[in-house]
Amino acid sequence: PFAHTLIYTEEYLMKLFDEIMRRLGADEELVFNGVKYVVFDGRCGYFENVKGIGDFSGEAVEILLKKGKLLVSGKNLYIRRFVEGDLAVYGQIESVARAE
Repeated sequence: PFAHTLIYTEEYLMKLFDEIMRRLGADEELVFNGVKYVVFDGRCGYFENVKGIGDFSGEAVEILLKKGKLLVSGKNLYIRRFVEGDLAVYGQIESVARAE
């Protein structure tokens, strides 16, 4: 057995993710206060231009924006990636809403 280790840049992976999302068709793609986000099959949410993460648990992730907040609600939620303003939330996503 011969194993290869491949190293990809974050930029390449995000472009790949965008292409996969485009080809498979996402549930919905929205823009809110400069943050573009898409939820795919209720299992993965991808958010761009995120400023930070507020409170989070397995049931909710508070996403901090330049102006305002978004709240991702669901079950078994976890943050898979948060790099340079790009955030990936996985789990059973039930809703994404503006938070007060």
